[in-house]
Amino acid sequence: MIYRRLEEYFGDLHWWPAESDDEILIGSILTQNTSWKNVEKAIARLKQDNMMSLLAISGSKEDDISARIRSSGFYRQKASRIIRIAAAIVNRYGSIDSMRSLPTGDLVKFFSSLSGIGQETLDSILLYAFGRPVMVIDAYTRRIMSRLDYPAQFEDSDIRDAALHDLEHSVTDLKNYHACLVELGKNFCRKAPDCQNCPLRNECNYAMDFSSP
Repeated sequence: MIYRRLEEYFGDLHWWPAESDDEILIGSILTQNTSWKNVEKAIARLKQDNMMSLLAISGSKEDDISARIRSSGFYRQKASRIIRIAAAIVNRYGSIDSMRSLPTGDLVKFFSSLSGIGQETLDSILLYAFGRPVMVIDAYTRRIMSRLDYPAQFEDSDIRDAALHDLEHSVTDLKNYHACLVELGKNFCRKAPDCQNCPLRNECNYAMDFSSP
């Protein structure tokens, strides 16, 4: 199984790195269209100023938040987005903890209704903040899977269904699988791939087709 090979190579990556579920949700917005390194700087600044909570952010002014998250890029847009999402949660439910008993379908309906939460962000929130068994599909995942099964064509739903089946809906494994795929995409399966050193080179059709002598 692909995940077991990645787990053997990368180990448990302990992703998502956060001290609270509020931090996970805020980080899932900040990480849109930027690197995690830039997000870490923004999170550190929010923590430094005691603003790493939905309650604190929901009552903040946009300028106060944007000044602290400049490193994440699109900081004004993200500040407005985070404030609106935080306020929606606080005003309707009070906190993330108060939402834990909601069925997954209700969580999907609520978060999908909020501007700025696309499918990848939604799935990240469901998996990492609420511990629901979903597979996060991002650009790294699509690139890796397209190369593994090259030249086959498939949809996100195919990746999601296969992961849920293979990992038996294990939240722990789904979290680490996503983290391992990100690491693979960053370090090996880049746009210009390093197939020779990739831990999946023997399972990858792309590597076998394009890296053979």
